[in-house]
Amino acid sequence: MGDRAVFGFKESKDATPVWLYSHWGGSSQRQDLAQAIIQAKPRWSDSSYATRIAMSTIIGDLWSQELNFGISAGESFCMPDYDYVLVVVWDKRIVEMREASNITNLVARMSFDDFIDLAAGDSVRNSDEFVNMIAGLSEEGAAV
Repeated sequence: MGDRAVFGFKESKDATPVWLYSHWGGSSQRQDLAQAIIQAKPRWSDSSYATRIAMSTIIGDLWSQELNFGISAGESFCMPDYDYVLVVVWDKRIVEMREASNITNLVARMSFDDFIDLAAGDSVRNSDEFVNMIAGLSEEGAAV
Protein backbone atom coordinates (compact mmCIF):
# COMPACT_ATOMS: atom_id res chain seq x y z
CA MET A 1 0.00 0.00 0.00
CA GLY A 2 1.33 3.37 0.98
CA ASP A 3 0.27 6.69 2.42
CA ARG A 4 -0.33 8.46 -0.89
CA ALA A 5 -0.81 12.20 -1.23
CA VAL A 6 -1.07 14.51 -4.23
CA PHE A 7 0.00 18.16 -4.26
CA GLY A 8 -1.14 20.52 -7.01
CA PHE A 9 0.56 23.70 -8.21
CA LYS A 10 -1.04 26.31 -10.46
CA GLU A 11 0.18 29.66 -11.76
CA SER A 12 -3.34 31.09 -11.58
CA LYS A 13 -6.88 29.99 -10.83
CA ASP A 14 -7.57 28.89 -14.41
CA ALA A 15 -4.11 27.46 -15.20
CA THR A 16 -3.43 23.79 -15.84
CA PRO A 17 -2.15 22.18 -12.66
CA VAL A 18 1.13 20.35 -12.21
CA TRP A 19 0.80 17.44 -9.77
CA LEU A 20 3.35 15.94 -7.41
CA TYR A 21 2.48 12.44 -6.26
CA SER A 22 4.00 11.22 -3.00
CA HIS A 23 3.71 7.53 -2.17
CA TRP A 24 4.53 7.96 1.52
CA GLY A 25 3.70 11.62 2.26
CA GLY A 26 0.02 11.50 3.15
CA SER A 27 0.21 11.77 6.91
CA SER A 28 2.54 14.78 6.74
CA GLN A 29 1.14 16.42 3.61
CA ARG A 30 -0.09 19.62 5.28
CA GLN A 31 3.16 20.21 7.13
CA ASP A 32 5.22 19.29 4.05
CA LEU A 33 3.27 21.69 1.85
CA ALA A 34 3.49 24.49 4.43
CA GLN A 35 7.28 24.08 4.56
CA ALA A 36 7.42 24.03 0.74
CA ILE A 37 5.43 27.27 0.51
CA ILE A 38 7.73 28.91 3.06
CA GLN A 39 10.84 27.82 1.13
CA ALA A 40 9.38 29.15 -2.13
CA LYS A 41 8.50 32.58 -0.68
CA PRO A 42 11.30 34.47 -2.48
CA ARG A 43 9.74 33.27 -5.78
CA TRP A 44 6.00 33.40 -5.05
CA SER A 45 5.62 35.86 -7.94
CA ASP A 46 7.36 33.48 -10.37
CA SER A 47 5.27 30.32 -10.42
CA SER A 48 7.72 28.18 -12.40
CA TYR A 49 10.51 28.75 -9.88
CA ALA A 50 8.14 28.59 -6.91
CA THR A 51 6.78 25.24 -8.10
CA ARG A 52 10.28 23.83 -8.58
CA ILE A 53 11.35 25.03 -5.13
CA ALA A 54 8.20 23.63 -3.54
CA MET A 55 8.58 20.25 -5.23
CA SER A 56 12.28 20.11 -4.36
CA THR A 57 11.45 20.85 -0.73
CA ILE A 58 8.85 18.07 -0.56
CA ILE A 59 11.05 15.53 -2.39
CA GLY A 60 14.17 16.47 -0.43
CA ASP A 61 17.15 14.22 -1.12
CA LEU A 62 15.09 11.48 -2.82
CA TRP A 63 15.37 12.88 -6.39
CA SER A 64 17.58 10.02 -7.54
CA GLN A 65 15.28 7.31 -6.19
CA GLU A 66 13.21 5.26 -8.61
CA LEU A 67 10.22 5.11 -6.26
CA ASN A 68 8.31 7.46 -3.95
CA PHE A 69 7.41 10.43 -6.22
CA GLY A 70 5.87 11.16 -9.60
CA ILE A 71 5.04 14.34 -11.53
CA SER A 72 2.16 14.86 -13.96
CA ALA A 73 0.32 17.74 -15.59
CA GLY A 74 -3.29 18.27 -16.58
CA GLU A 75 -6.51 17.22 -14.96
CA SER A 76 -5.55 13.62 -14.12
CA PHE A 77 -3.27 12.38 -11.38
CA CYS A 78 -2.58 9.26 -9.34
CA MET A 79 -5.33 8.90 -6.73
CA PRO A 80 -4.25 9.59 -3.15
CA ASP A 81 -5.27 7.66 -0.06
CA TYR A 82 -7.07 10.80 1.12
CA ASP A 83 -10.38 12.32 -0.01
CA TYR A 84 -8.82 15.69 -0.76
CA VAL A 85 -5.86 17.15 -2.62
CA LEU A 86 -4.14 20.41 -1.74
CA VAL A 87 -3.60 22.85 -4.61
CA VAL A 88 -1.34 25.91 -4.43
CA VAL A 89 -2.44 28.88 -6.56
CA TRP A 90 0.63 31.10 -6.71
CA ASP A 91 -0.83 34.35 -8.07
CA LYS A 92 -3.63 34.42 -5.48
CA ARG A 93 -1.35 33.17 -2.66
CA ILE A 94 -3.92 30.58 -1.63
CA VAL A 95 -4.12 26.86 -0.92
CA GLU A 96 -7.24 25.13 -2.14
CA MET A 97 -8.57 21.86 -0.83
CA ARG A 98 -10.26 19.99 -3.67
CA GLU A 99 -12.13 16.71 -3.75
CA ALA A 100 -9.79 14.01 -5.10
CA SER A 101 -12.52 12.12 -6.95
CA ASN A 102 -13.86 15.32 -8.59
CA ILE A 103 -11.08 17.90 -8.83
CA THR A 104 -13.50 20.59 -10.01
CA ASN A 105 -15.19 20.46 -6.59
CA LEU A 106 -13.60 23.11 -4.37
CA VAL A 107 -14.04 22.16 -0.73
CA ALA A 108 -12.22 25.08 0.91
CA ARG A 109 -9.51 27.67 0.35
CA MET A 110 -7.29 29.74 2.57
CA SER A 111 -4.40 32.19 2.34
CA PHE A 112 -0.81 30.97 2.48
CA ASP A 113 -0.39 32.58 5.90
CA ASP A 114 -3.51 30.94 7.33
CA PHE A 115 -2.54 27.57 5.85
CA ILE A 116 1.01 27.78 7.22
CA ASP A 117 -0.27 28.78 10.67
CA LEU A 118 -2.84 25.99 10.69
CA ALA A 119 -0.37 23.36 9.47
CA ALA A 120 2.22 24.41 12.08
CA GLY A 121 -0.15 23.54 14.89
CA ASP A 122 -1.84 20.69 13.03
CA SER A 123 -2.26 17.57 15.10
CA VAL A 124 -5.31 16.60 13.04
CA ARG A 125 -4.76 13.46 10.97
CA ASN A 126 -8.31 13.15 9.64
CA SER A 127 -9.11 15.07 6.44
CA ASP A 128 -12.69 15.70 7.53
CA GLU A 129 -11.50 17.36 10.74
CA PHE A 130 -9.08 19.51 8.74
CA VAL A 131 -11.90 20.56 6.37
CA ASN A 132 -14.01 21.53 9.37
CA MET A 133 -11.13 23.64 10.72
CA ILE A 134 -10.80 25.40 7.35
CA ALA A 135 -14.55 25.88 7.11
CA GLY A 136 -14.45 27.48 10.56
CA LEU A 137 -11.84 29.93 9.32
CA SER A 138 -13.96 30.66 6.24
CA GLU A 139 -16.95 31.47 8.43
CA GLU A 140 -14.80 33.86 10.46
CA GLY A 141 -13.68 35.58 7.29
CA ALA A 142 -10.06 34.50 7.63
CA ALA A 143 -9.93 32.48 4.44
CA VAL A 144 -9.46 34.08 1.02
